[in-house]
Amino acid sequence: MTDKFIFGIIGPNMEQNNLLKRGIDVLEILEKSKGPLSSVEIQKILKIPKTTLYRILKTLIEKKLIIYENRKYKLGYGFLKFSKKILADISLREIVNPYLKKICEYTQETVELIIPDNDAILYIDKIESPQSIKLIAQIGSRYNTLHASAPGKILLAYDNKIFESFFEKKKIEKITPKTITNKDRLKREIEKIREIGWAYDDGEARIDVRRIAAPIFNYEGKLIGIIGIAGPSYRINDRKIKEFGKFLKEICDEISEKVGYKKEG
Repeated sequence: MTDKFIFGIIGPNMEQNNLLKRGIDVLEILEKSKGPLSSVEIQKILKIPKTTLYRILKTLIEKKLIIYENRKYKLGYGFLKFSKKILADISLREIVNPYLKKICEYTQETVELIIPDNDAILYIDKIESPQSIKLIAQIGSRYNTLHASAPGKILLAYDNKIFESFFEKKKIEKITPKTITNKDRLKREIEKIREIGWAYDDGEARIDVRRIAAPIFNYEGKLIGIIGIAGPSYRINDRKIKEFGKFLKEICDEISEKVGYKKEG
């Protein structure tokens, strides 16, 4: 009885995993094929039931990952959105990395490269501080508490859609005692960010940690990246916040120009 109970729990997950694997198999077969394939040809290679293959093909078509034309299947254009993002992220990382090293040498603090990820920010590169007490940045970390960190405030300041949707929330989460939760106060701060071109937070996301951040724009004037400096509050004092903020803005402006951004006026 115990065995049956366990099987009843894990069975659906095992089936889902198997379908996912088979779906990837279908994509790999089509990628390697010299031309479109029929369902019979795909089934012959995979050796799976027709009904299972039909479910997989139907899902892949719905997600635009494959196309069905003339009774045959081929890879769809849905992959382009992934490849474009991957290529953009790789090229941005390659361009920015030397600048991260330069910023780290100047500030002696941890420096991070962040990209907008829908309504959140995603950390994709870092150079950690050489000092014994430092902020440890985790590549792959994703945060949607935009109001509490300097990089998040940059996204709010330079993406109108994200700004509007964020302030539609009834309540803003308080993460530390210093987190700004008053909407009017936060809006005033974002207006200031737009004026000076950089942002900071003072222990609003993590107690005793200060961050400074500035934006990177592409040739369309779209925000594509954010560079952040992070360190302990006792080391990044008020004077250094302004010094690092101006320095970081100059670096980010230089990177923006490098990727084709032309400032109006």
